[in-house]
This record gives sequence, C-alpha cells and structure tokens, in this order.
Amino acid sequence: MTANRLAVIVLSLFTALLLQVTVLGRLSFLNAKPDLVLVAVVCFALADGPGAGMGAGFGIGLFADLLGDHTLGLLALVFCVVGYAAGVVRSYFDRLSTFTPMAVVGVLTAVAVLAYAGLGALLGDPRVYADPVARSLVLTSLYDVLLTPFVFAGVTALRSRGDERL
Repeated sequence: MTANRLAVIVLSLFTALLLQVTVLGRLSFLNAKPDLVLVAVVCFALADGPGAGMGAGFGIGLFADLLGDHTLGLLALVFCVVGYAAGVVRSYFDRLSTFTPMAVVGVLTAVAVLAYAGLGALLGDPRVYADPVARSLVLTSLYDVLLTPFVFAGVTALRSRGDERL
C-alpha cells in the first residue's frame, strides 16, 4: 500500500468519524443509530483486503474509543476483527456485485453489535441488556445496509482516482 493510499484511508475514516459524531449521532430511531465508521471500515476492507481492513479498523476504533465513555479498546477490537473478516470475504470474489457489499455490511454489522454487547457484558457494562441489543441489532444493520451503496461508491471512486495518478 502506498503512502497516498494510506493517507486517503486515514482522512476518509476521520471524516466518517466526524460525521458520525456530529450528524449521524443525532439521528436515532428506536434508540438505534447508523454506524458510518463501521461501514467505512468494511468498505475499505472490501476494496483493499484484510490487512488494510484490520489496520483501519483498529486505528479508527481506538480513536473512537478515546471519544466514547466505554471501555478503552472495545471498539478497536471489534472494528479490527470486522475489518479483517470483510477483507477475507473479499478474497473469495473476483469482482463484487452491487449487492455483495450490502450483504457483507449487514452481516458484519450484526456481528459487530453482538460482539460489542457480548464483550461489554463480559466486562460488566451495566448498559448492556437484551432489549436494546436486539433492537440495535436489527435497526443498526438496516441503517448500515442503506448507507453502504453511497460509502462503497465513494471508496471505489477514491481508489480508482488514486490508481490513475500512479
């Protein structure tokens, strides 16, 4: 991976985190919110492979942990695993269809919600109990699937634009 590509990934993820905290953080329907950062991590992993997904997930997850009020490293671990999994899924496809990123994001968002809730419960987080987790599982996955075409198109455009300059 070139330094330019790394800079594009880092700036894009920080932009996604900024939008997540300022704009999308205010959108809530039945106490569930879209997770733009998770969608961006999965899209970059689908575009660049498991190494990029794992690194992007860990880096932006750690930064998001510093902004949150939960256990430090929890989002970093979840985003790292999800980014790696998305990159591994990418290795099974020669070419991605229109709906493949949407399906991958939907499944991995559900995995991320369950992993975050499971680790939070294991670490004694009092905010974790079954009803909000189940609601968040369904609604956050739906929100993220709806965001995926736009984010994946942006990631693909950034990738192809960077390849033209090389």
